[in-house]
Amino acid sequence: MPRITISYRIEVLVQGLRQVSTDIAHDLRTPLGRLRRTLESARDSAPVHPGSEVVPVIDQAIEEADALLATFGALLRIAQIEAGVSRRGFVTVDLSAVLEDVLEVYTPAVEEKKQILSRRIPAGIVVLGDRALLIQMLANLLENAIRHSPPGAHIAIALRAGGNGKGPQVTISNNGPGIPEAERDKIFRRFYRLDASRSTPGTGSPGSARCSRSTRSP
Repeated sequence: MPRITISYRIEVLVQGLRQVSTDIAHDLRTPLGRLRRTLESARDSAPVHPGSEVVPVIDQAIEEADALLATFGALLRIAQIEAGVSRRGFVTVDLSAVLEDVLEVYTPAVEEKKQILSRRIPAGIVVLGDRALLIQMLANLLENAIRHSPPGAHIAIALRAGGNGKGPQVTISNNGPGIPEAERDKIFRRFYRLDASRSTPGTGSPGSARCSRSTRSP
């Protein structure tokens, strides 16, 4: 009989957990979609009174539902990529333009916290990948840098072209508190959140390591 090692058992368990999270994401998308439509109907039929907070609260709930739907959608796309299904549909993505678009969205948040944002983004650097996943990954990283850096902090974004068989590299750095060394390996798990951030709003992301599979060098 073939010998079953501990590492093999662990791998089987990990694969099982990935499948469970993928199944949950798939099963929850439909009821979340219905919830969003119900909220929209409630907003459209809500009476409008001066000073009423009903509509703003419903709008906030819709935004939360959209965020959950986007997270579950990303998780399902990542699962397809890991299975080798969606990777065949990768397209050429202008990574330079994607970074500029993400920065444009988050610049007001940087200015509101009086932080300093510097960028070094050469034009025309492209990759083969999933554009939506790239946007979500970069947005998550930049949002974390802004949220966990104090007012006046410096946030730097740099893009370097690939070479020697390696693809382009994006670096987002700041002079915030940083990630404790003991937790650095854990941040690549799906939906992992640092202990210090568990009291703040958010669901965590599918994981930077998973998102990194959404590209390959052209």
